[in-house]
Amino acid sequence: MHNPFPIIDEDDFIESVNSAIERGDYVDYLRRVLENYAWYKSEFARVFADGDPDAIYRLRAVYNLKKGVWREIEMRGKQTFEELAMAIVSAMGWDYDHMHGFTIPGVVKEPAEGMRFEGATRIEFFESHWEDDPFPTYKSNQIMIHQIDYKKYPTIDFIFDFGDGHEFKIKYQGIRDRNGEDKISTFPKIVDQRGTAPKQY
Repeated sequence: MHNPFPIIDEDDFIESVNSAIERGDYVDYLRRVLENYAWYKSEFARVFADGDPDAIYRLRAVYNLKKGVWREIEMRGKQTFEELAMAIVSAMGWDYDHMHGFTIPGVVKEPAEGMRFEGATRIEFFESHWEDDPFPTYKSNQIMIHQIDYKKYPTIDFIFDFGDGHEFKIKYQGIRDRNGEDKISTFPKIVDQRGTAPKQY
C-alpha cells in the first residue's frame, strides 16, 4: 500500500542504538531516546492529513517580536515547508542565510525525572542540514503544505535564525482551487501584508 506521507531517514539509527545498549553503553539514556523517538513518530502521524496537492493554500506568517507585522502567502499544496520558510524570509526582506524550524504547538513530551541532558520532546521539523536532535526527524524539505491537518493544527510555530530568534506564528487562512489565472511559476506569492519588518541584524 502506498504511503502518502514522508518517511524519516533512519539509516542505521535503531540498529546502532540497540547495539550500544547491548554493550551496556548509556543504557538508560539510550532506551529513553528510543522511547522518545517512538513517541515522536506516533504523535507526528496524528498531524498528517492527505490534503489536495493541487490546491492553493493561504497562510499568514505573523511576526511575534513586533506588533502588527505579518505576511500572507499563497502556496501550492505540493510545495514544501522549506519553500514556505524561504518565502517568509524573502517577504520580510531578509537574506536566507540561517537555519529554520517548525513546531506544532501544544504537543510536548516532558523529560523523565532524573534524566540529565534530556529536554522536552516536541513535534518539530527543521532544515535538511539540521543534525542536533538525539534521533532522526522529519525535515522541512520532506513535508508538503497539503500534508498537515489544519483543522486540528491551524497554527504552526516558525523560527528563522536560532541566534537572533526571529519567531513567527503560521496561521492557516484557507484553501482554494487553482484557477486558469494561476501560473505555477508565481508560487509562493505574497497576497497581503501589514507592517514594516525589522532589520535582520
